[in-house]
Amino acid sequence: MRCRTTYDSFCSGTDDDLLGFAAGYANVSKIIEMIGLLKEQWGIPREAVHRGKRCPFLLVCSFAADSCESLPRLPGRIPGDIREFWLITRTATLFKDQQYGQWGVEIMDPEEALRETSQQRTGRPRDFMSADLVLARFFGDSDLVVIACDPGQAGFGSVTIALPTDRRSDWPVVARSFGDFLENLTQAEGDKYWEAVC
Repeated sequence: MRCRTTYDSFCSGTDDDLLGFAAGYANVSKIIEMIGLLKEQWGIPREAVHRGKRCPFLLVCSFAADSCESLPRLPGRIPGDIREFWLITRTATLFKDQQYGQWGVEIMDPEEALRETSQQRTGRPRDFMSADLVLARFFGDSDLVVIACDPGQAGFGSVTIALPTDRRSDWPVVARSFGDFLENLTQAEGDKYWEAVC
């Protein structure tokens, strides 16, 4: 039996939670839709096309069979779409190169995300903010997917790519929400759509 949904969690919360749920409902629905689409279209390795060229290796998406029964205390306030993702599947690998393991994205479970966030904040305190959540990392390089978890900021829920040698001011903001990030990544068939075409 699946654990409680974001809707259940919000409906047992405060008025602020209900407002947050109403504002994020579209993104929560998008998460359910995108997980279903990725399982259907990329559940077995297949060829992708990146920027008009055939990818030289097959890519596949996989999702953990188990979900999170509960979520640990995380920095800031976790956007509803990320909560819903973890309540559906604990972790996932998206568009992974099955042959060499040097392409794709690993979406971490909550505990691993907390550990990675803590490590990055300790190692790069000038770049990582207290309400950042490192949600995912890329295979083959050191780029990280960072979620803004401060509800008091205009960019709450937005997705930024943390670059290993660049300062935060140079990190690209690649989506308004995690749901949008998944949708954009799927449309790009796993390509890093935010990188400039050379």
